[in-house]
Amino acid sequence: MSRLAFGLLALTLPACLSSSGSTTTEPVDPELVLAGIETTAPARAWDVAPTLHVNARSGGVAAANGRRVFPIWLAGSAAAPLPLDVVALANSGDDVRVAVLGPLRAGSRAVIAAAGYSQPRGNIEMSLEITTSGEHLLVVGAFDLARATAFSIAAHSSADPEMTDVLADPKDGGLVGGGGIVSAVLGNALADRTFDVELELWASPPAVPSQLRKVATSQASGNQVNIIVPPGVTAGDDLQLRVRDGQGKVLDSGVSARYAPSSGALVRTDALVYGTNGSLGASGIVGMFEGHAHLALLSESRNIVIAETTVMNDRPGQTGNGWAAFDAVFEPAYGNAADGEPVSIAVLRGDGEYQRLACFAYRGARTACP
Repeated sequence: MSRLAFGLLALTLPACLSSSGSTTTEPVDPELVLAGIETTAPARAWDVAPTLHVNARSGGVAAANGRRVFPIWLAGSAAAPLPLDVVALANSGDDVRVAVLGPLRAGSRAVIAAAGYSQPRGNIEMSLEITTSGEHLLVVGAFDLARATAFSIAAHSSADPEMTDVLADPKDGGLVGGGGIVSAVLGNALADRTFDVELELWASPPAVPSQLRKVATSQASGNQVNIIVPPGVTAGDDLQLRVRDGQGKVLDSGVSARYAPSSGALVRTDALVYGTNGSLGASGIVGMFEGHAHLALLSESRNIVIAETTVMNDRPGQTGNGWAAFDAVFEPAYGNAADGEPVSIAVLRGDGEYQRLACFAYRGARTACP
């Protein structure tokens, strides 16, 4: 059974007074009508995706006769509407439709907005003002559900961090764990809750989500929750913060972060990924300036640049200026490194010189930098 509850939508046509004082009925957006009918689909037709975080991008495939459903937490109100831009893009040759459903109230979810239901569209852009608070849903499928569709989707907002997501802090992609303690703040969407909230801490080597394991759990006090990072979790590891209520229901399937117990750059040379074509994958922490950092793979013996790449702060938790997590792939442009060749990963400084972050033998052990 799905972890989400779906209810029947009762569409009410808005009424207004005419100039003669009689009551008239305003026309209803056909997109909303069609989307409202679809909320009666059986639960098996709803494929629940991981939680979508505001200002992050996700994607997937909605199966034929099915819908891919993205939970998203928002804290809007009539007094303070939350601006939200929903953008969906179908892969080439596909089409896409999106419905935005409000929080579950008395067994039903209202359709707040919809697009792509009345005619095929390759992309959807909707600008909304959200006046409800709680878990909303973005429901994605093909135009007529007759075929599968592949797509990307994002929801952007300029609202304050506490108004979006289950966690006001940290946001997806951020650095956490200063001093060995992961500190989190619950968002306003849970401000009026009547249930307990638990935060689970999961850890894995960088860029290996298949090895995530739960390492600690803590209960929130008010809107604060702290977890002491246990031994065995290493600086530069990937962490995932999963949020549940006291009964075990998932509220947020996971905010990804990188463990940074102290400030500074690092490269996890124990977690390098060597490709068959000479490519090299590396993860760590680097200082970014104006949202990017230029990295290079250098040969220390030949004194040449083997490969270069630029990493960007393209996730909501990454800082534009300062330390930020990175995952990079170096594709050799000037000849492959030989096994055992002394190499380094470096960042290009503002003065045009390279600052080495880590030195190691290619496909070998870490070494001291010259």
